[in-house]
Amino acid sequence: MTTQTDGPATANAKSAAWDLIGSLFWESGRTSAKPSDEEIGLFLADIPAGARCTVVGASTKDLVEALNARGVQVTVLDFSERMCADLRAALPAGSCRVLRHDITRPAPEQLRATQDYVLNDRLVNRFGADEARAGLAGMLDLLADGGQLRASIKLGLYPMDERMIAAGRERGTLDRFYDPEAKVIDFAAAGDVLTEALLPHGAIDPGLLLKWYRGRGREKRFDHDEVVALLGEVAVDGRGLRLVSATEFGQAPETRMYTAEAVAGRGA
Repeated sequence: MTTQTDGPATANAKSAAWDLIGSLFWESGRTSAKPSDEEIGLFLADIPAGARCTVVGASTKDLVEALNARGVQVTVLDFSERMCADLRAALPAGSCRVLRHDITRPAPEQLRATQDYVLNDRLVNRFGADEARAGLAGMLDLLADGGQLRASIKLGLYPMDERMIAAGRERGTLDRFYDPEAKVIDFAAAGDVLTEALLPHGAIDPGLLLKWYRGRGREKRFDHDEVVALLGEVAVDGRGLRLVSATEFGQAPETRMYTAEAVAGRGA
């Protein structure tokens, strides 16, 4: 059954940016930068019909549809009210639950420790380091004991990041928006460099894209060792995450599927 909740009293600071985009992300934007059949296959591997599965991020409509076709019990969580509303409108009535929820907060009470799988596609790339840690804790909070987290993560810089860094060096403004030691890029502070370096996202209007990027704010770029360390740090109520595998995406350079299992015996 498709359900709506009021969501958290205080919205995630990034939600306003995603409220600008809504269904344009998958209708006009993800003409090429979307999960391939290979990637969706990795997400779905060995998930049986009837399994309880939460997808974090309403932008991954293709993955939600593939899970529905398999007969999985799907819940979608997203902090953007518009993303949730547009996904509900795009899916067949009754196909899954779509709830507005900020994953950097504890899981909704009715979902805590109930899910067999939690899936997200490059969501960690949208966060700063502290947000990513809190988001992974929110995902762990959803998982039943032995449940699996599957997260695809782009390692290193995106092509647009590299364009921004090059332009920032040329202009002498790099230190305003990029911390090379922490590998954090701040789109909100990039000014004209963001305009100059902007790459198309499908057919989405460039002016809207600029507002979207600026609203995304600070994002951390991870390497493999940092992802492994981050997964090892996450703990909720004496449970943690045990890394099971890190699988390369053949059609997406420097992108890996990290699979981790919810296990007992970690610090509170």
